[in-house]
Amino acid sequence: MHDDAASVRSRAALSDLLASWTTIPAFLCDRFFTVLASNDAAAALSQGFTEGTNLARFAFLEPDVDRGHANWHEASAQMAALLRESLDEHEPDSAVDTIVGELSVHSRDFSVAWADESRRATSRGIVPFDDSPVGRITCSYYMLTVPESDDDVLFIWQPVDEVSRSRLDELIERRKTSESN
Repeated sequence: MHDDAASVRSRAALSDLLASWTTIPAFLCDRFFTVLASNDAAAALSQGFTEGTNLARFAFLEPDVDRGHANWHEASAQMAALLRESLDEHEPDSAVDTIVGELSVHSRDFSVAWADESRRATSRGIVPFDDSPVGRITCSYYMLTVPESDDDVLFIWQPVDEVSRSRLDELIERRKTSESN
């Protein structure tokens, strides 16, 4: 966004919208893939979807991420492609250089994914969340560009089947219960 005041207003409005979606995991990210706003459903689905988390750092540097998972290669390649696409769409700056440099130094997986320039980012896909306490939850995601914003994207998640919907509902309910205690 070009106007800082407009950016703040837009982000606040989107944060309020996300909070109203109690059963639809969703979060707002900046162009560096740092979560700016997140709803409780998204936070229940993954600790990586909480405010302040940088998705690239989480994917490649978080020790609890299962890099042996069958979908790890696909997910890591997608994250690197998203970051590369963001870099291609914006003027180079020190914030992007810092993230790419940090990931390159500390993650061989990132370096390999970053070097594969043939990979293109996609705005939708399917991700299984296997480490959920209620069992596997498989969701499709949609990455939407925020209107009148050069920087922000909205991630919206949807269970792909009734089993995943039921498990997500249970997970959200558990989170509500644990927060009220």
